[in-house]
Amino acid sequence: MKILTIPMTEHRNIHSIANQHYNREIKFPKGCKYAVVLASYYGGKGYTCHKTERAAVAVSKRLMRWGGSHEIIDTDGNKYLVDPYGNLIREDA
Repeated sequence: MKILTIPMTEHRNIHSIANQHYNREIKFPKGCKYAVVLASYYGGKGYTCHKTERAAVAVSKRLMRWGGSHEIIDTDGNKYLVDPYGNLIREDA
C-alpha cells in the first residue's frame, strides 16, 4: 500500500483538496494508480482509488454531473484533467 500525504494549508478555497487543520492521507491499495479526491470541504474519507484511467474518469464524470469539486491524482501526487474524449491529461505536462 502506498500512502500519499497532502499537506495542510491555511490558504485554501472551498474547492481545495488540502485541509486547513491537518494533512490528508490518501492510501492507495496495491495495484491502484489513481485517486479521485473530493474537496476537503465535504469531509469524511473523501476519495476513491482506481487501477485504471477509465475507472477514475468514470467517477470524475459522475462527480462533475453532481457538481462535486474534486481532483484526480496519481500515486506520485501529479494532478490530472479529463479531456473531452475521456482521457487523463497530466496538468503540468
